[in-house]
Amino acid sequence: MIQLNGTATNIDKPVLGLVSHNPFSLSRSKRVLVTEDASFLSSGFAGIIIGEHSKKTSRPFVQLPSESSDRLNDGDCVLIGKDGTVTVVWEKHAPMNPLLLTEACNCHCLMCPQPPKAHDNNLSETAKRILRLVKVEKNQTICLTGGEPSLLKADFYAILELINKIHPESNVMMLTNGKSFSDFDFTKQFVSARPKNFLTCVSMHSDVDEVHDRIVGVENSFYKTAMGLQNLARFREKIEIRVVVNRLNAHRLEAIATFIQRNFPFIYHCAFMGMEIAGLAHVNYSDVWIEPYDYQEQLSKAIRVLSRADINVSIYNLPLCLIDIKTWNFARKSISSWKNDYLETCNGCTVREKCCGIFTTSGLHQSAHIHPVQ
Repeated sequence: MIQLNGTATNIDKPVLGLVSHNPFSLSRSKRVLVTEDASFLSSGFAGIIIGEHSKKTSRPFVQLPSESSDRLNDGDCVLIGKDGTVTVVWEKHAPMNPLLLTEACNCHCLMCPQPPKAHDNNLSETAKRILRLVKVEKNQTICLTGGEPSLLKADFYAILELINKIHPESNVMMLTNGKSFSDFDFTKQFVSARPKNFLTCVSMHSDVDEVHDRIVGVENSFYKTAMGLQNLARFREKIEIRVVVNRLNAHRLEAIATFIQRNFPFIYHCAFMGMEIAGLAHVNYSDVWIEPYDYQEQLSKAIRVLSRADINVSIYNLPLCLIDIKTWNFARKSISSWKNDYLETCNGCTVREKCCGIFTTSGLHQSAHIHPVQ
């Protein structure tokens, strides 16, 4: 999510609202006015974002530099914190918007960019408020993420019910480790409650139980995830398997693809994903990092196994210059817009417009093999 840092005044609790540049907007209590200077027309808005040199007002407001506020579009949903942080929790023009439901998780993945924390009920309540405020366009996807969203139990189903009520035709996806679906009764309840256009994205990082469990940090996770996939398949659910490539599984990509093709031929899609070096991936850098250049042959073989089996397969988060040219047709521009950028060396690249670029959140941890394609 885009985060902008400003100076807050009169904000005693976080302010959530839809961005509007129109001081004559209706439903003001649900909107945050972005204006250069506050005036009597600012009355009634949930909050106000003004220029850093503007006159102050008695209303809850935050001052932002103009180059920051220019990034805000009408229809975006923003959360203004007491510290002056303005977070864009829903982008009007983004094809996919993540809703962070919880930071609690029953795994402790070595390369997780969002380290597990105790559940904060404010996260799920904020997600509900966002869903009540925003308009989801036909070409947009609601992404339920965490932590592990399914751990919320009753609150998880309340969020599914809310989507069904307010956004029944919307595309929805959920990022999950799949372990909760090893419980058949839970899976059955989920299937009866989920929105109709739903994709369940399950992380599975190896074809070997010991390797998968080492990567996710919890014993017996492999078998629970495998059982969860089978239970979802029993209800003919739309499933995606995600494999985050790291030092522990990179040498087995072809074997992982073969395992998926033989045991889960019913899946809708499979994605092999480059790492975001943030959170635990940064902490465990020496254990998980591997140059994508070093596993491009294994990745190419894995893609070939699944494509020949007529299983949809993609490569996420890896620049085109780091993968075999034979697999370029499988590469997707998958990095969230607010995390996405290109290195200076990419300026002269002939395929830059088709390339996903790099994670800005990975900082200086970038492949030494990134180069412009001529």
